[in-house]
Amino acid sequence: MTDNEWSAILDSSPKEAYEYLFKNFGNLVYAIVINKLGSSCSREDIDDCVSDVFVEIFTNAKKFAAETGSLKSFVSTISKRRAIDAFRQLSRKYNASDSLDKEEDAYVPVSEENIEADNDKKMEKSELWKAVQSLGEPDSKIIMYQYFYGMTVVKIAEKLDMKRDAVQKRSTRAREKLRKILSENR
Repeated sequence: MTDNEWSAILDSSPKEAYEYLFKNFGNLVYAIVINKLGSSCSREDIDDCVSDVFVEIFTNAKKFAAETGSLKSFVSTISKRRAIDAFRQLSRKYNASDSLDKEEDAYVPVSEENIEADNDKKMEKSELWKAVQSLGEPDSKIIMYQYFYGMTVVKIAEKLDMKRDAVQKRSTRAREKLRKILSENR
């Protein structure tokens, strides 16, 4: 089917035109989205983005003109732009949840009753956070997700695209490293 024929079918039978798009360009859309999001996002995020791409394609289908470009380039451009937007949104979302690495997040409000104890708590939290960060990736994220956010090993494995057993072993080793680091600092 040519691009002009697709435009004509879009006017007469939108359902058939959309089925053609999904059948013939579905793999292309997935490839583009996975290329942009694959290493940093979950499978669910990728599927959501692909769905958003097709919604945007269907919403803007009337804007397609075969004279100005091919249907493949139209689909590719929308896929790339939507994947980049999704990457930015997900980066902000994950960075907001990972914002504990800021020094001021370790701040504990000082009570007038026991300034010294509150200051000690602040120092301990700051020291702990620096020790967690020194573990490196993915150990620091595993510890952060497990103990700061209370996530299960299964959820962490999904989020980091790792096996459950690997997350469990890394968590155990990371805790041992943390014990050594914290005991050396005292």
